[in-house]
Amino acid sequence: MLAGVTRNQLRRLVLDNGLRVLLAPDPVGASIGLAVHYGVGFRTEPRGHTGLAHLFEHLMFQGGRDAAPGGYLPEVQRAGGFGDARTRQDVTVYYAAAPASALDMLLALEADRMRAPCISARNLRTQTAVIDEEIRLMVRNRPYGAFPWVLSRALHTRAENTRDGYGETADLAALDIPLCEKFFADHYGPGNAVVTLTGAFDPSTAERLVRRRFGTLPARPSVDAPDAHEPLPGEERRLTVADPHAGLPAVAVGYRMPDPVSERADYLAHLVLAALLGQGRQALLRRGPTADAEMSSLSVGCGLFGLPLDTAGPDLLTLFAVHEHGAEGVLAALDGTLEALAQDEVGAGLLRATTARWAAGALRELGDPGTRAQLLGLRETLFGEAELTQTLPERVRTGVTGEQVSRAAARLKSSHRAIVRFIPQEAAPRGAARQKAAD
Repeated sequence: MLAGVTRNQLRRLVLDNGLRVLLAPDPVGASIGLAVHYGVGFRTEPRGHTGLAHLFEHLMFQGGRDAAPGGYLPEVQRAGGFGDARTRQDVTVYYAAAPASALDMLLALEADRMRAPCISARNLRTQTAVIDEEIRLMVRNRPYGAFPWVLSRALHTRAENTRDGYGETADLAALDIPLCEKFFADHYGPGNAVVTLTGAFDPSTAERLVRRRFGTLPARPSVDAPDAHEPLPGEERRLTVADPHAGLPAVAVGYRMPDPVSERADYLAHLVLAALLGQGRQALLRRGPTADAEMSSLSVGCGLFGLPLDTAGPDLLTLFAVHEHGAEGVLAALDGTLEALAQDEVGAGLLRATTARWAAGALRELGDPGTRAQLLGLRETLFGEAELTQTLPERVRTGVTGEQVSRAAARLKSSHRAIVRFIPQEAAPRGAARQKAAD
């Protein structure tokens, strides 16, 4: 039997095997988005087996045992769609978008790999080599490739909160089929998953197809994720990274974000503060006579991957700046701006413009069925609040006050942060840390 509750135009279903389903129909358009979130990420990896969550994502993406030759992706592409997957701290998501006519096919493919992915020695070797190449391209041979991983390692102390998702090279080499099969059994059961469907579909038809495809999967217990509690840093932590590919020096700064559940209002104020500091042409750190000279590029964001509310555990507000004349000038500008915001509320006009721009960007994302499925399913998996994705733009636009932003600035100014300086290899002093593949 399927039990259902409708809330704010979203319909929730729970199958007997524990699978949660979220239906968000939209009569406009002719496409659908499908996302399957599993409550497992690189924080969940067993000790000594870093990189397993990301590697398993690659294995799972190939499709189930009954997939056609070529695996999952060619089938989706032949139907006029696309698909991909990603691993984060607490979740792994597999998502696709396609014409509405592909609904049953997409559900069948997801149910097939939820039942039993195609894990073989050949696939394991192939995907391990693919990840090695990712590390080479995205970390080892990329300027500033250690960002933002080194910030997490500098700011956090628990092993679960310092992982980068890629894993240590030695751990990756030691992963085998029994480990992968146990990881699947522990974390990829229906009771640890949320299926989210958005776009042009009939809810009654979708419910029937979901029951047909997923209802026969057996229930099985899931292993709980580890406690990710992280004490606040008791001191400022500084690190220097010698980067052989950097043309200019850079500096990265990381602060702990407020808890996204117990400090939700403060969390949203930090989103606006990050936007005020470094997003858009009116960003405060881009103003002033020395801004251009000090920073040739600047980014400020919330979340390890730049997406807010994508983890229920400890997360960062980050600043990254490539500079011409020294990190201390960037830090002085940052501290001075935070001090000014803490003492005097941001002007009403600038606050309105900043929150309106942030909200507009968030609303644009929801116009795409594939992205909407990912965001709804993400917040449902982490917080049981898919509606948060829909209400977040307006809550930021009208609900964050200048006083809250001032408190957020004061909180950052008084907190202990991590500072990582990236310097070109030839300019590095002796003893400076060097990038590793795992960074």
